[in-house]
Amino acid sequence: MKKITIKDIAKLAGVSVSTVSRAINNDSEVSEKTKKKIEKIVSETNYHPSMLARGMVSKKTNMLAILVSDITNPYFNQLVAELDSQLIDKGYTLSLFDTQTANGIQDKKNRLTEVSIFKQIQENNFDAVLILGGLLDGTDINPDYQAALSNLAKEIPLILLGRDLTHLSANIFSLKRDQRTPTQLLVSHMIQKGYQKLAFIGGSSNTWMTQERTDSFREILTENHLPIDEKRIINNNFYAKDGYEAVTRLINSKVDFDGIVAINDRVAQGALRALRDFSSSPQLKGVASCEYFPDSDFHIPRITSVDHNIPELGEKAIHLLFEVLDKEPINTENLAFPIPKLIIGESC
Repeated sequence: MKKITIKDIAKLAGVSVSTVSRAINNDSEVSEKTKKKIEKIVSETNYHPSMLARGMVSKKTNMLAILVSDITNPYFNQLVAELDSQLIDKGYTLSLFDTQTANGIQDKKNRLTEVSIFKQIQENNFDAVLILGGLLDGTDINPDYQAALSNLAKEIPLILLGRDLTHLSANIFSLKRDQRTPTQLLVSHMIQKGYQKLAFIGGSSNTWMTQERTDSFREILTENHLPIDEKRIINNNFYAKDGYEAVTRLINSKVDFDGIVAINDRVAQGALRALRDFSSSPQLKGVASCEYFPDSDFHIPRITSVDHNIPELGEKAIHLLFEVLDKEPINTENLAFPIPKLIIGESC
């Protein structure tokens, strides 16, 4: 059986498609007689108006696009789940675009992937786009990508989580993540515990977040009059295998270290495994992480880490989103960073 469309309803009612859309949205400009006629046809045909049909006149579809660079990353996973649960309750439909560009911020292929996704978004009448990560996280953002981002913002409001790029367009809004305070909190804790020869591992040297955390690591060492040995700093990537590879490299190179600051819990897990496999005294090496992931609660040993308070970040993002959609003044107090919390584990 053919699916009934808004065009079919308009034809049966003898009115235009836009009149049907107005009637569905209970527009006062549509007469009661016409509304009742359309309602009767809708009921008889069992027509279910799509968000697009509802939005033809109101210009609102209640559809939002969310763009991430790697949904397997626990940060994105947790944040998307937080946004999803709250926005669905408010009547919104979310479409997730996973670009898988996290491992190649500067690659031309990845730039083309994200730009093609921007085109898909433009064709699908979304009310807004939330960009949680991707090529905007690069230390040097490609001009072509910036232009594509600006062009998208001409049609749809963009909410960026992580980095401030509001200078590109008046229709770009940012909720910046504090990458420095959590790292400072963690490194200071390790120094207080007596660690003097700290290594920093993980992350990608061409990402803004890695640069922020690595710079903070260096700053705290300097403030505490501890030497910075560049051989102890390895920015190789964000996954457990990278933590394993970094520690293996430190041990094989006979680099002297007594503690490890990992960029996140995954990298810390890999580091702990490598210490177990290759170090003659793994229990004497402390390991801690700049970013807590919930599944680490079940890791042995429990990892000393920093909770970035992702639920609060999600709430702030939603608050900013609705200020933008409702064209309200932006409450700058809402843009304040969530307060990080040090989680003391068993790993250092």
